[in-house]
Amino acid sequence: MPATFRSYSSATISSTPNRVPKPPGTRPGDVLVAFSAADSGSNFQITLTGGPGEWTSLADTPGGIWAGTRVWAKTAGASEPDFYDVTQAITADGVIFVIAVRDATIADIVIASGSGITCPDATPATASGLEIRYAVGIRQTGGTLTWSEPSGYTSMQAQVKIWASAIVATKQYASSSPVGSLTLTPSVTTYVAHTYTVLVASASAPPTPEPPTVPAFAPGRGSALYQYVFRRMLDRTYLGHLDLAGVSFDKRIGQPGSFSATIPIPSRRVGDQVAEIIPRDEAYLDRGPGVISCEIYRAGVCWGEYWITSATISRSGRGTPSISLSGSTLDAYLLQVEIQNDLGPYDDTDQITIARALLTDAQSQPHANLSLVLQSGTSGVTQSREYLASENVTYGQRLQELAATDGGFEWMINMVVSGGTLQRRWVWGYPRLGIQDPPQHVFVDSPHGGDVLSWSEQIDALRGATRWRASGASSGSGDASTGTSSLISDPVEATAHLTAGWPRLDKTVAYSDVDDEQTLADYAAYWAATVPGALRVDQLTVALGAEPSLTPNLLGDTARIYLENEWHTRHSRVRRIIGLGITPVSRESGKEEAELVLEGREPDA
Repeated sequence: MPATFRSYSSATISSTPNRVPKPPGTRPGDVLVAFSAADSGSNFQITLTGGPGEWTSLADTPGGIWAGTRVWAKTAGASEPDFYDVTQAITADGVIFVIAVRDATIADIVIASGSGITCPDATPATASGLEIRYAVGIRQTGGTLTWSEPSGYTSMQAQVKIWASAIVATKQYASSSPVGSLTLTPSVTTYVAHTYTVLVASASAPPTPEPPTVPAFAPGRGSALYQYVFRRMLDRTYLGHLDLAGVSFDKRIGQPGSFSATIPIPSRRVGDQVAEIIPRDEAYLDRGPGVISCEIYRAGVCWGEYWITSATISRSGRGTPSISLSGSTLDAYLLQVEIQNDLGPYDDTDQITIARALLTDAQSQPHANLSLVLQSGTSGVTQSREYLASENVTYGQRLQELAATDGGFEWMINMVVSGGTLQRRWVWGYPRLGIQDPPQHVFVDSPHGGDVLSWSEQIDALRGATRWRASGASSGSGDASTGTSSLISDPVEATAHLTAGWPRLDKTVAYSDVDDEQTLADYAAYWAATVPGALRVDQLTVALGAEPSLTPNLLGDTARIYLENEWHTRHSRVRRIIGLGITPVSRESGKEEAELVLEGREPDA
């Protein structure tokens, strides 16, 4: 088994002696790695004791008037104490982390030290293990100091009073090639900083040479590809990472994507770990559904963040308990925040400027800031809008309506690494997102093999129409016999279909809050152009490669699909990808699958 991060503990120390707890769930044979730093006193008065076996000092970094940093390691025994004693200078303030690594060996630990904020590169002793990065720093005059959390790593950080602040980040490696340097960026300039890279080898690391290069189309294997990191959604405080089962998640352009997973609870130890994220007691208001989100990492790259809105804890028969989670992409949150102050009017204003005004106002509301980074630029298409508090609608509704007009635009929220920090970025495209020409992705279904696992094509005349209208707000002009009437646009016809012999199929889409005739005409024209005649929808399920060209951030791209089977004569077709559903590898399935939702629209109003 490869070495993996089990858990960690930390403590801030302002007196001596003091102590740090054993990492939760530590088992005999685990490798424990400890990092301790203090901000004053003579160098290396820091000591760590406790438990069977000795703590072995791996490295020391002196700091002048800064007391310095020390790194230890030991193998956990059968009778590890609940706490370890830490001693430092009586005047010092210090911070300590202890990391528990399972399925590891202490024999082949590699450690490299540096100064500043960049953890040095290092060469593993074997081709499998856990990479640990550490940085500690202090401001010259004291004060809050936090660290950006590197993408793809499980990280944790702590600060003692207004002095020493440290971060630890871990990630598995699966190669004997050197791991590169990693910069851990502090929120302010540090007066002094120390860094370490520690490589803990797997206990049963394979004695094989450097593995061959894996082609991008080769199947992705193993659940270790994925990590699930839980945070508080608004302030992004790290809560922990969990092993999930039965995971599926999807993302779509212009509408929320969904997430579902199960947390098995085979023991009280696991239950205690999960309770730090999904509390047993309702008195804990700072975590649980509604408060938390789950970041999904595939091979160290963030593939999405999902707002967790529901958890069901249950046990069936004589089995052990489990928790079913469900959630949505972050755009679902915008559908829960009402516009409670008038916005506008925006007269002949670029539609992207209006969209950014909606999002900026939403994020300025108390307890509603998603920290979205908004893409700049304009589309060159103007609209006129006014949003009134009396309409009792949400920012998300108005944003969806603004986009779904003739000449409208597309948008979504992507997770993007910028400057070493994971950002939530609102992106838009006019008239569409993605790259349409040339096709960016290729999928093959052939008697000779390919990555298409299943496919379907649906043709439904009743989900389209050949004559479209859009109805709006009540005009109040009706008489006693007819009652109140609504504004309604002139019909827009699918001329090519009617000329070819299609019958008249009417459909009226309702926008009950719209009181502008031109806006209603734009809606009607949009749907007549988007869903004329029958709605045709293709769906593909493909085996995902180890290094796929398609990721959730690339929705809107086109794909070339080669088909040759009992139904399709040999040909290729180009389709635009507007949704992506992922099912990671599980015990039930040896394949990592992606369901592609290809373009085909029907009215959602």
